[in-house]
Amino acid sequence: MASLQDRMNAAVQSKQREQLDDERTVQRAERFAATRTSAPGWHPDPALLGREQAHQWLLPWMFGALFIIGVLTAARGWQQVEHAAVSASWPYTRGIIVSSEVESYSSSEGVRWRPVMTYLYRVGKREVLGTRVSLVGPLSGFDEADARAFAERYRLHGDVLVYYNPERVTESVLDQSAPRSAYLTINLGLALATAAAACLMVTMRSNKRTSRTRTPAPQSN
Repeated sequence: MASLQDRMNAAVQSKQREQLDDERTVQRAERFAATRTSAPGWHPDPALLGREQAHQWLLPWMFGALFIIGVLTAARGWQQVEHAAVSASWPYTRGIIVSSEVESYSSSEGVRWRPVMTYLYRVGKREVLGTRVSLVGPLSGFDEADARAFAERYRLHGDVLVYYNPERVTESVLDQSAPRSAYLTINLGLALATAAAACLMVTMRSNKRTSRTRTPAPQSN
């Protein structure tokens, strides 16, 4: 019975020594970490800091690029509107459609379709042959049916109003208005630029707050 009691006491003492050793190990690790942190020459892991800093500045660059894309997109749409407005003050005369066809052409985006029209108009005693529909650019679309529907608006031998440049009567158009896509481009560009600018400001403020919290307080001698 005495030997059993001795074994139990020995087991308890062994368990206590193990717990004491674990506590000492933890204490040594904490003292070591505190020493490394407070040491003047201690620095965190450069790899971890590099990845974190790259992540912090990646978002501002991305939002900045989106802002520039939005501004350029809106400017492109506005340029189309301005080009269409040039013909708003042009005088007009009566003309007749000579031909109204649809043709296909290859592009980097695949096969596209566009209406091709020729019309004849008279300015004074001079007869002029025109081919331009709008100052914005050649009309085109992916759908052949849409191109044919547009060409159908100008039927063969139908009468049309032709707007011409009084300073150069050979320059003329049939449509003075800007396409709907121009206004859509402006709206999309402005929306993208506004959203990107807001996200950029929020990200920059967040980075500044993070930098302030990580700046070590000056140590008094």
